[in-house]
Amino acid sequence: MERRNFIKGALMATGGLFLGGSAIHRLMDDKEDVNSSLPSTIEKIHQGAGKNVLILMSAGTRKGNTDRLTDAYIKGVVERGHTVTKVYLGSMRVEGCRGCGACQRQGHGCVVQDGMQDIYPLFEKCDVVVMASPLYFWTITARLKAFIERLYAISVEDKYPVKGTVLLMTSGDDRADTFKQPLQYFQVISDVLGKQPLGYYCAGGCTGCEDIGRYIDERHLDRVYKMGLELL
Repeated sequence: MERRNFIKGALMATGGLFLGGSAIHRLMDDKEDVNSSLPSTIEKIHQGAGKNVLILMSAGTRKGNTDRLTDAYIKGVVERGHTVTKVYLGSMRVEGCRGCGACQRQGHGCVVQDGMQDIYPLFEKCDVVVMASPLYFWTITARLKAFIERLYAISVEDKYPVKGTVLLMTSGDDRADTFKQPLQYFQVISDVLGKQPLGYYCAGGCTGCEDIGRYIDERHLDRVYKMGLELL
């Protein structure tokens, strides 16, 4: 309850510009009951009349640069009227695929019992999956890669559910080729899920854990918020 009150206060202080105070209170009040049956790593952010959007925030640090970028995008998506569920993937135990093939022999259920068992039904229901990741060794996080690998369990004859895809990334580097590898991989994943990417945003020049404090330029937050508003 203390954490919920803290989030509500933070939203009132920083999010009122976008949502309005009464809307934030209503969002938080609705979320408490909905989230009561969910693990602490999964939050039902908003119930809307638009698309069902699943957010996978794969950084291990909450309230860091990637989480802030993700929340800015969520603000826009919520204003657009979409349903939003946020998964703190970086705080969950999600193993990579073992390649055992049991899922293809036994009804497309993964034998590995971990956080993916909570994510599979969310993924099944969503229209759009948003993958948020810091840049680690020139690509997405291992946790996000593990999630992608484990989708094999629900494939049928190497076909996957059709989903819209969005990629959000942060990095300390800010070169022309900084995000080359993850963007190429993102295109592959989007093709596998049967649609052209709905969009991506790569925020370079962020200050990471090597320095005293984390930092992401406010222009990135503003731009990705507007990107969220454009999700139709």
